[in-house]
Amino acid sequence: MAAFVLLAFVAFGSGCRRKKKVKAREDGMASVVNVADPADSAQLVRGFSSVEADAWRWSTSRFSVVLRPPEGAAQNGARLELTFTLHDAIAKLGPVTVSATVNGTAVAPETFSQAGDFTYSHDVPASALGLDVVTVEFSTDKRLGPTDQDKRELALIVKTIGLVAKQ
Repeated sequence: MAAFVLLAFVAFGSGCRRKKKVKAREDGMASVVNVADPADSAQLVRGFSSVEADAWRWSTSRFSVVLRPPEGAAQNGARLELTFTLHDAIAKLGPVTVSATVNGTAVAPETFSQAGDFTYSHDVPASALGLDVVTVEFSTDKRLGPTDQDKRELALIVKTIGLVAKQ
């Protein structure tokens, strides 16, 4: 009986490992990350809270990720896309400007004047995308906290961040 249990454990254990290998990327790096996906969490460099509602994370006013540029980006450039929610409490502070850099190259800032769901989407020049992996840094000019009730600094509710090929 013990041999059967051990055999079943080995069989089920190896099945789970195969599943993970199918999901895993060749080198572990993606062009687009879902901040709630554990497979993408290693690409979140700084400025993120824990996953909430299995779907998003709060960011601080300065946060960064590492991304793999999409195929052809070193020749054609790419689009940097950040999907996020601007919470009402932060929107009440006034218009919020989101700025970004890709490997130190500035990307156009954008200002959001009301609470809601948004996509920050701007072109990144090919000159910033020549490496296998790039660092993308974001900043906002408004934030909340920390407070007695919540020790975190809160800026945006982030869902995805990515570099997508230009069409």
